[in-house]
Amino acid sequence: MLLNSKFKGKSIVLALICAIVGILFMWRGNGVLQNIGSVLLISGIYTILDNMFLKESLVELVVKKVKLDKEIDDTGLIQIDSTLTNIDYKSYIEGSNKNIDIVHNYGRTWTTNNFDFIKNVIMNKECKVRVALLNPESCFVQALEEHYGYTEGQLKELIKEATEKWKALGRELAKKKENCRKRNSTYKNKKCGNLELYYFNGQPTDSIYRMDNKIIIVSAKNSREKSVYLPYYIFEDNGEKGLYYTYSNEIETIIKEAQKVEV
Repeated sequence: MLLNSKFKGKSIVLALICAIVGILFMWRGNGVLQNIGSVLLISGIYTILDNMFLKESLVELVVKKVKLDKEIDDTGLIQIDSTLTNIDYKSYIEGSNKNIDIVHNYGRTWTTNNFDFIKNVIMNKECKVRVALLNPESCFVQALEEHYGYTEGQLKELIKEATEKWKALGRELAKKKENCRKRNSTYKNKKCGNLELYYFNGQPTDSIYRMDNKIIIVSAKNSREKSVYLPYYIFEDNGEKGLYYTYSNEIETIIKEAQKVEV
């Protein structure tokens, strides 16, 4: 750092000399000397500005950028966007081998679009799937019905509809497990996972989806208008310093506080 300061100081002194010589040439010289003086003056001024301001600003910008990149890396963020259809749920779900966690109010559209992928995983892999839906008896249901523009009791029915869909999968899963215990089982692949269903009573905000070492956060919409344009974030597990760890703990807390529903 000291060497750099000395070099910078010498550069500025040399630039000042060039500028002074340039001024003298322009003042006392003829046409050629005046042109040379102009070049020396401009070169000297530029060198002074470059050393005193431009380089420092550039270094400061680079340092800030490096710091920001490190902060982003520390969160474990791997994707951020505002178009929900860009999320490749199919790949994340089908790539899951151990855990899938789903936390949302009722997720009618999401469940319709991704149910078959989850079913294929849980029926063929030893994967644990946990689904947490808003409790249909929650005090938030009525407010959300007004927010969504639903009729009274409509949201409650939608939650129950989603509940029955997951319960039906639970029955199908139990049937396979029972069949696999028999000697004359017709299943070649006897692997299958576990399904747990919960009703949570907390304040419904963002939707959270965890697939093994990836977690997807979809922001809640404050306006009534339905749209595919919603901010979302995807984090990967990078240890306790990352947001994957933070949101995983949030899921565990939600499950701990939730009411378990038999499937």
